[in-house]
Amino acid sequence: MPSVQIIEGPDKGRSFEVTEGEGLIGRRNGAIPLTDSTVSRRHARLVRENGRWLLEDLGSANGTFLNGSRLGRQMTVHGGDQIRCGTSLLIFGGELSDNIQAQVDLESDQEQLDAAVVATVPSNEDSVIIPTPEAGRQAIGNLRILYDLIAEVGSIFNVDALLGRIMEKVFAVVRADRGFILLADEDGQLNLKASRVAGQPADGEKLPISRTIVNEVMRNQVGVLSSNAMTDRRFASGKSVHNLGIRSAMCVPIMGREGILGVIHVDCNVSEHTYSTEQLRLLTAIGYHTGLAIENVRLYEQAVQSERMAAVGETVSHLSHHIKNILQALSAGIDMVEAALKTGKLEKARKGWPIVQRNLEKINNLILNMLAFSKDRQPLPESVNLNDVVNDCVELISPYADERGVAVLTDVDQLPPISADSSGLQQMLLNLLTNALDAVEDNTGVITLTGKYEGKSGNVLISVIDNGMGIEPEEMDNIFTPFFSSKGHGGTGLGLAVAQKIAREHDGEIRVDSQPGSGTTFTVELPIGGGALDDTHHGAEQPEQEQAEQESG
Repeated sequence: MPSVQIIEGPDKGRSFEVTEGEGLIGRRNGAIPLTDSTVSRRHARLVRENGRWLLEDLGSANGTFLNGSRLGRQMTVHGGDQIRCGTSLLIFGGELSDNIQAQVDLESDQEQLDAAVVATVPSNEDSVIIPTPEAGRQAIGNLRILYDLIAEVGSIFNVDALLGRIMEKVFAVVRADRGFILLADEDGQLNLKASRVAGQPADGEKLPISRTIVNEVMRNQVGVLSSNAMTDRRFASGKSVHNLGIRSAMCVPIMGREGILGVIHVDCNVSEHTYSTEQLRLLTAIGYHTGLAIENVRLYEQAVQSERMAAVGETVSHLSHHIKNILQALSAGIDMVEAALKTGKLEKARKGWPIVQRNLEKINNLILNMLAFSKDRQPLPESVNLNDVVNDCVELISPYADERGVAVLTDVDQLPPISADSSGLQQMLLNLLTNALDAVEDNTGVITLTGKYEGKSGNVLISVIDNGMGIEPEEMDNIFTPFFSSKGHGGTGLGLAVAQKIAREHDGEIRVDSQPGSGTTFTVELPIGGGALDDTHHGAEQPEQEQAEQESG
């Protein structure tokens, strides 16, 4: 099955497998769900037909690009091809084999190769660059092939996809009936990673590869050419060579920076064709650069894992400070209540209880934000009365605002019903209101919540306006970044990040307008249809094809 690797965009580092012969690429939808807000809900489709994988655009708002060219019709996609959807760049991994997923049998020969072979080439960067004088033109052609190969595989960040593309390239430049790429595991055992075979072997048939030839390559780290192997006495002990009637075979090492990683093996049964030394040079150079590419992919995967671990550490660090502060305040409130109850001073207990209640609410909000931030989810759409949601949020925030002498005003029109997840919308608005409450001064703070419906765009606009100190220009780019907070240890930096995430789950967006010293306005823009019912995005027109499908469904 093919794989798709994301190398640019919000989902960078993620990979997906297309398991059903068809894969939908869409915003939080299909086999390849992306969180990229510039991707349509049904953006593009990968489909397998007649042994080929095809890519087609599904009328997306921003188009689909294959290797830099915009798709206007179905196009064949190969392993290593680049697919751009919105701001996301995907690499199509192809399949393990273009023809079959072969099984191989690395046969044990009775004796090792103990004589010079027909030709050997050392595995290094010079293997194709230093030709014999009469082969200069061939070497220049080989250099062009290597240049194209390096350019193609340089942006592939999945080992299986990389080896599949290498196998395609080998068959494009070297005549062969069979081709195999085997990599060594931690115990030194060779395992098949990519293959290509002309014709269809019988079910369960294992295709033998000569261990004699492979051992020579692994032991001496050189490319081996066996020309007319059936009559070559030096391979007389290699029974698999005889059994297959191989007329010509090449096996070259895949070299890493510190040792051999595996081998590339090709052979051909056609009696009219035998491999040349220059072809061995080319394949050996391909093996050398394959090793470098594999190690680059592994370094990339290690870097991604390191970034994830660093992110986990950063998350724990941020949250531990905030949780510690909440627990300290909670402990102080509990101590105050306990002391008052022991002495029978109920009035003092009444003063301590709000401290306990407030910090319990902080823990509850923190857990809800962590859950919302940590997992991708599809909203559960239902018909929601936004006026009720707004009133509930104002009612929940008012006790804390009254305690600090902050006025909460509302100017909300009668809004139309919206298809949305009501609990998600409530959490989003509460996060914005809580953020506004933290931004204003006691006794002079004013928070205004407005709401209106724009019939022309079909969107609802809800604004949370405060008269706080505003946001500094250098902080504007980071306010929706997880764990970024200008409140010191007083904030987790999750509230605004979660609010924006929930808005985008509903195909909406949160915009911010702020001037230092003049307050801040956060405006939520939501389509009334919601993300689960249509493909409206920032006022973009819904593709006619997709709209027709929805109306007929």
